[in-house]
Amino acid sequence: MVDAARHPNIEILSYSELNRVDGYIGNFRAEVVKKPRYVIEDRCNGCGECAQVCPIEVPNPFELDIAPRKAIDVPHGQAVPLKYAIDMENCIHCYKCISACGKLDAIDFSQEPDVVDLEVGTIVVATGFESFDPQVIPEYGYGRYPNVITAMELERLANSAGPTIGRLVRPSDGEAPKSIALIQCVGSRDKRYNEYCSGFCCMYTIKNALLLKQTNHDMDITIYYMDIRTPSKGYEEFYNRARQAGIRFIQGRPSQITEDPVTHNLFVEAEDQTLGQVIELEVDMVSLSAAAIPHRDTEELASTLTLSRSPSGFYMEYHPKLRPVDSPTDGVFLAGAAQGPKDIPASVAQASAASSRAARILAADTWEIEPITAHVWEDRCISAQGKRCGVCATACPYGAIYVEQGQPAVITQAKCHGCGGCVAECPHDAITQAHFTDPQMVSEIQALLADNPEDKILAFMCHWCSYGGADNAGSSHFEYPPTSRGVRVMCSARMDQDFILEAFRQGAGMVLVSGCHPQDCHYISGQQVADKRFSRVPRALERMGINPERFRVEWISAAEGEKYARVITEMDAKLRSLDKEQLRAENRAAAPQIAKRLKRWQTVPDMADLLAEEVVVE
Repeated sequence: MVDAARHPNIEILSYSELNRVDGYIGNFRAEVVKKPRYVIEDRCNGCGECAQVCPIEVPNPFELDIAPRKAIDVPHGQAVPLKYAIDMENCIHCYKCISACGKLDAIDFSQEPDVVDLEVGTIVVATGFESFDPQVIPEYGYGRYPNVITAMELERLANSAGPTIGRLVRPSDGEAPKSIALIQCVGSRDKRYNEYCSGFCCMYTIKNALLLKQTNHDMDITIYYMDIRTPSKGYEEFYNRARQAGIRFIQGRPSQITEDPVTHNLFVEAEDQTLGQVIELEVDMVSLSAAAIPHRDTEELASTLTLSRSPSGFYMEYHPKLRPVDSPTDGVFLAGAAQGPKDIPASVAQASAASSRAARILAADTWEIEPITAHVWEDRCISAQGKRCGVCATACPYGAIYVEQGQPAVITQAKCHGCGGCVAECPHDAITQAHFTDPQMVSEIQALLADNPEDKILAFMCHWCSYGGADNAGSSHFEYPPTSRGVRVMCSARMDQDFILEAFRQGAGMVLVSGCHPQDCHYISGQQVADKRFSRVPRALERMGINPERFRVEWISAAEGEKYARVITEMDAKLRSLDKEQLRAENRAAAPQIAKRLKRWQTVPDMADLLAEEVVVE
């Protein structure tokens, strides 16, 4: 951080918050609010005399509230920049800091928040993580038993720059512990809290155990674990080194921790899976290795930068293999634990990759985008007629559409990713998508169902997942009936309900709508939009007299070729079980209703010639 602060091309805006971001790749405009320190940065030299005379002490969050800090202080001794700030929530305005500052005259109680507008080409999100609060696990007694601490608290107590100057002591009596138990997977790999593995807990627990063993050779150290996960370079050797040092490893998650109310010693009860029996161990202290969880303002920042999040709450990358540091928003990159739990080497590697990806953009005068963006027909947009709508702006997960009543909707092409969700949602067919226009989609549907349509399954597939799953089924030689015909779109959000109705109007035997799983959506919320849209289709089909069992929705990833083959096989079996005459009768009976609904297609450019005469209903 010191080197970064000294670099001529790096500006550090500490003690600041990102308020708003507008624009697009290469042309972002960011509004940053610099919170008042009540200390003039250019005058403060970090001497600390103001803190020495301050009479107010409050818990220090950097020391995890183990030690106090003053109402005027720095976050920690290595803070960059080393500038003091006044905590106005706890300051009593005694003004002793002003006297202590003397001729520097750096204290200014009149400071107000300062808004800084920045023009940037790219953004790298590296917000880190927070630690899970073990107090919600009552059986471990954290917060009730003084000698049950977290691994982070253990780190500070054992650190030479910590509140006890590196001397590990028991909070209950200040004595040095002779035995300690370190418990893994607290709040992680647990369906009650977080199902994922935090990844680096095994290594930092072993590190803490070895450091304690080196400081006190006679200390009895026990690590309770579910599985030891040490996959990276040199990690397994480090684990073996800990075992050779005499650190005991017990495979089993402790069921409860109890306390002796007199001595405050702790009793850890767990099943030793190696012995196959329940054991109880008395120790002086217990350290809990808490799960890594997303930062508290992750959701707020996701809304500001138009980012998607995984089910665990961390930011989701554009593609886990091909673009692991890119976010769904072009020009915004992810680094470190903001994208998911990871250790220091992995964070540094990802930060280097993110900076390299950002440099590609900054080095270019222009930037090419995919030519599949959406476009507005201004003469069809009802907003231009002074009517309220804005459905397209709500449907766009990237904030690429701006609607002002009295003016046609405007799409920022550089922000549009071509999911097509706005096209399918527009109730007046006023938006089209290049290369996936309504006439192109209808032409494809009609061509695929030109011969023997009642024997065919028309499958709508999203490009990134279910289409890849179908391709995987073929390349992996999974056998399935040759009755399916695929229609590819970029996202399941582009699949209009009218396409399903047109398929049945053309006589399709069955229709499949398929896309990615919720956590895999390439377009942030496209899958959720499609899922909500198509949940209403079975009831609509039933009202038209079409058997809803002829329509199916499945979420299939690119790696699930076997699932795609199985779904088609099941649908083919169902299709064969249906009476063909009954199927044709259903299609004929529903045709007038479908035609009435599709009548509005007559006014869509290039669409009228594609529609059969019976669609026109007087």
